[in-house]
Amino acid sequence: MSTATPIAPQERIHLLDIIRGFALLGILLMNIEYFQRPLAEMMHGFNTEQVGLDYATAWGVYTFVQGKFYTMFSLLFGMGFVLFLDRAMEKTNSPRFLFFRRIFVLALFGLVHIVYIWGGDILLNYAIVGVFLLLFVKTSPRHLWKLGAAFIIIPVLLFCLGAWGIQMGLNSAAGPEMLADFEQSRIEMQQMIAMGHEVYIGGTYAEVVQYRLSEIALLYGGGGIIFFIPTILGTMLIGAAFARAGIFTNPREHRKAIRNMVMFGGLFGLPSALIIGIYGLDIEMMIPDYQGALIFLLQAIANIGLCFAYMGIIALLFLGGKKWLQHLAPAGRMALTNYLTHSIVFTTLFYGYGFGLYGEFGRFATTVMAIALYAGQLWFSTWWLQRYQYGPMEWLWRSATYMKLQPMRKA
Repeated sequence: MSTATPIAPQERIHLLDIIRGFALLGILLMNIEYFQRPLAEMMHGFNTEQVGLDYATAWGVYTFVQGKFYTMFSLLFGMGFVLFLDRAMEKTNSPRFLFFRRIFVLALFGLVHIVYIWGGDILLNYAIVGVFLLLFVKTSPRHLWKLGAAFIIIPVLLFCLGAWGIQMGLNSAAGPEMLADFEQSRIEMQQMIAMGHEVYIGGTYAEVVQYRLSEIALLYGGGGIIFFIPTILGTMLIGAAFARAGIFTNPREHRKAIRNMVMFGGLFGLPSALIIGIYGLDIEMMIPDYQGALIFLLQAIANIGLCFAYMGIIALLFLGGKKWLQHLAPAGRMALTNYLTHSIVFTTLFYGYGFGLYGEFGRFATTVMAIALYAGQLWFSTWWLQRYQYGPMEWLWRSATYMKLQPMRKA
């Protein structure tokens, strides 16, 4: 890839804001399901008990959305890392420290969010992994690509090795004892899930927070952190490679590369996603086997492939002058505010300490609700940014990063 060349700042920022605004919708469509389910149920994957429109909607999101937009946000974070450091180098002699302070503040936001609002937070993950990005400040785009791919492959290899080891163990003399241990773990997981439904339906705010701490321990404990850190870091490094090469910061010079992203991303990502959507819905990840390992591999390919395709399509539409894309940019500029608003609105709506509507809506209805909120955020973000320079949380993040209150109102 070639080195990035200077372009007009408004075009560079605008395309990234548009993609970020688009990614917000995908994140919400994915998260809305787990505002009505304990996070422990992620281990069970797709809910095959749904019927009709609920099943069709859930299948569409599971196949074409889940994981793809989380990947997109990680790529955008990696791009933002490079852009932030490049600008910081012009303003300060300690750009790395400024970036560290920025992600430290993000970690604080993430901690408050994950403990006191909703356990499916991504901010804390990004802050944790973001520290490692500082090790790759001077790495070339070519090496960022290679390192990114290597880190993404690590969890896949670990899962495959784990599946092989477990299956070998189950077929050995120790197999019955191992199987009994797995069954006990399955029972304990089911008990935790049942408790989660009970707490979210009728628990007090304090009880919900207490249960959420157990969810956090489950997500970050054991081997979970071994899987999510390499995946997110690898994706962020690829995002950094995009920024260094100018793929999305100078898209007019990289039409061919963007077209290749759409073509190859779709070529590998779409079949992988469809195979999962057809054959991988009932895969049990509690006891990894060879079929589960294959699905895990296909999921990694689908996530990165379709993410590339989606981003490339948005970029090509942008280059083609599609004016309707402009409506996504304000929401992208206020991505942090809008993301946190998703959690506040839907936990208040569903949980027992709020309006208590937990479990009252099927997947189709909640998807309609998610789209309605997103549409409202598109309008509100535009209205807000006509009057103010930053979204509320963006202003707080920026002020804390620079340790100085930033001007909020437009002149």
